Amino acid sequence: MNYLHRICLYLSAQGGTTLLSLVVLGAALSFNHHSTVAAVPLFVALAIIRLGYFHFFGPPSLLTGLVVRKRLSTVLADETVITLSLIAVSVIAAWPMARATMLVFFFANAILQVGWMRLSRSLLRAIVRLGRRHRGMSQDKQAVIVGSGPRAQRVADIILRSPELQTNIVGFFDYNREDLWRYRDIPLLGHPGDLVSIGMTQQIDAVIIAVEPEEIPLTRELFHAAEQMGVTLCVMPDFYESAIARPRTMWLNGTSTLVYRAVPENKVAIFAKTVVDRIGAVAGLILASPIMLLTAIAIKLDSRGPVLFTQRRTGLNGRVFNLYKFRTMCDDAERLKSKLRHANEMSGPVFKMKSDPRITAVGKLLRKFSIDELPQFINVLRGEMSLVGPRPPLPSEVEQYEPWQRRRLSVKPGVTCTWQVSGRNRIDFEEWMHLDLQYIDNWSLWQDTKILARTIPAVFKGDGAS
Repeated sequence: MNYLHRICLYLSAQGGTTLLSLVVLGAALSFNHHSTVAAVPLFVALAIIRLGYFHFFGPPSLLTGLVVRKRLSTVLADETVITLSLIAVSVIAAWPMARATMLVFFFANAILQVGWMRLSRSLLRAIVRLGRRHRGMSQDKQAVIVGSGPRAQRVADIILRSPELQTNIVGFFDYNREDLWRYRDIPLLGHPGDLVSIGMTQQIDAVIIAVEPEEIPLTRELFHAAEQMGVTLCVMPDFYESAIARPRTMWLNGTSTLVYRAVPENKVAIFAKTVVDRIGAVAGLILASPIMLLTAIAIKLDSRGPVLFTQRRTGLNGRVFNLYKFRTMCDDAERLKSKLRHANEMSGPVFKMKSDPRITAVGKLLRKFSIDELPQFINVLRGEMSLVGPRPPLPSEVEQYEPWQRRRLSVKPGVTCTWQVSGRNRIDFEEWMHLDLQYIDNWSLWQDTKILARTIPAVFKGDGAS
């Protein structure tokens, strides 16, 4: 690999991010008129923290020490940890770093690091387009891929478009092919049993097993051969062709495992959602307290029975909890429900009736403007629900779910969701389920924000009427 490519790769990885961070720190210190001598320890500390963080806590990358960050959430999480570490060190060591300097550095560094991440992507794509000269030089890793099917070809594509791996593909081994097969000008070397003989005559740094699932049992001897040769062995673990769930490696009390999850896993965004839920629940209870007090009085004056209606609902992964609502029906509504089954206007296991005779006069008004849902801020505060998420069903409804419908329980239920702002009872049960699954598959904080923004006008227009 030529020197220009090496410099570009270094700048795309932790070297470039460290240099950028040092420049931002210098600008922040200059902005607040810090002395140059006093700033030296801060520069040294930042460099050590950054390089140490990526070395000890960064994501371990196969075959390379270069860490190229390609996700926004990863960049923001890394920079937050690094900045807080620098602030902690400066406070403990009593270095002069003003609060304004910390704030300027934090925000400027985060913004510029995100920009650098996007620029690095373009830089890496340019390296791939220009091609990698001097292919096969000793400083590049040499890898062979076992398999020639779709999984093996996918691995080859990843390596070919990732110059930061600094890896050449020597060729493929396959248990079934014997012809002069090639993929993207990479040849078939032969049967995996030839690995030892080929490894004796040429450089092989890694063996990547990417056979199809039915061929996994055949690789046992290959594993022992690579182990004896001292060659790095990588097994691609995505044995199942998943349409929804995504695999990732995790630790089970010290043991590495492969986990498939069909729900969002952005830890930073999920943490932010939890914080927003708690703050939103407290704010909602405080702001709505006058309305809730008047509602309680109106319910008591209108009909016999308690102010709050408590009902068992199904939450995250089937957990059952008590959902709180203002009572909108007569006191014996549950007993009368069985007599009204024939008048159900909703498909599927859900019971909905537009002119339900069990609803009280005050209850109709509460439902029209969704006031009856306000006590669910208590459920959000307790962590049983979220502000936005699929509505929690009754356990009796869940018992009638089809397997694909149960996936809506894979996230925490919410006070509002896509169904609430898309027509409610004008949507049949199956479309309702699809809307919830679409919400789960495309979840983001921005999507939650849009749903909350659409919920407010829907409430004032009285779209909550059932």
